Amino acid sequence: MQLYAQTCWRAAAALDLLRWGAMGHALASRPYGVQNADHECVVLLVDDDEGFRSALAEHLRDDGYAVIEYAAAQDVPAFGGLGEVHVVVTDYDMPGTDGLSFADRFHAVHPRVPIIMVSGSCSTHLQTQAAARGFVALLPKPFQYDSLHRLLPQLSH
Repeated sequence: MQLYAQTCWRAAAALDLLRWGAMGHALASRPYGVQNADHECVVLLVDDDEGFRSALAEHLRDDGYAVIEYAAAQDVPAFGGLGEVHVVVTDYDMPGTDGLSFADRFHAVHPRVPIIMVSGSCSTHLQTQAAARGFVALLPKPFQYDSLHRLLPQLSH
């Protein structure tokens, strides 16, 4: 399982590098921090696993992020009424609407907001679908919080 997760992460990281290309250097040069010039970074977290979602939200809040949590994609209110969201973290396998469909709907309204997908199943097909839809990362569950912790400051500015 550990080897599978490492392989999945490496494949996702390679997709990230391809997607970001020259932008990766500019993003990497930004300082860590969760504040934009005048407001807090808001993370929209959508995951049906209550234990995972609660633990991740707690870590994010401890790091200074504002977190909006939902247990299912269909529970998220009309995207125009969400207010400002800087980063989305969504599960892939959820009842009702999966993470890919949710991302399609969300990006139709907020095309510039980066989306990170987490999944217990990190197949090559899912990696390809996530990359095609513009996800900035695909993190296998369970994952080390540090991998998300290093990624978020680059995306939240």
